[in-house]
Amino acid sequence: MRHYTEQTGQQKNHYRPSDAYPYQQAARRSMHKPHSALGATGHWIHLLSVAAPLVIAESIKDPDKKWRALRIAAVAAPLLSEAAWTLKISQDRHKAEEARAALEECQDRCR
Repeated sequence: MRHYTEQTGQQKNHYRPSDAYPYQQAARRSMHKPHSALGATGHWIHLLSVAAPLVIAESIKDPDKKWRALRIAAVAAPLLSEAAWTLKISQDRHKAEEARAALEECQDRCR
């Protein structure tokens, strides 16, 4: 018994995507370039902000102190997140300035 491609004289088409295919597909995915580019720091900030009410409720028994601690945690988490973002942006700008200066220096030497 012969295969149908031999009978029809057609070759079987194998799907072979180009080498760039995974990168093209990854560029369309939102998770490939996440908005939370803080990495592990962002993960820990989020984890602590989610776990804070549970830990506070279990560890502090006085209702007034408990509510005060919960309010402080609710304000501290976004402030910590904003501080981490500010630090990241500052570092990124510093790296970009260094790269720009190195490029200008290289171009000046080549002239």
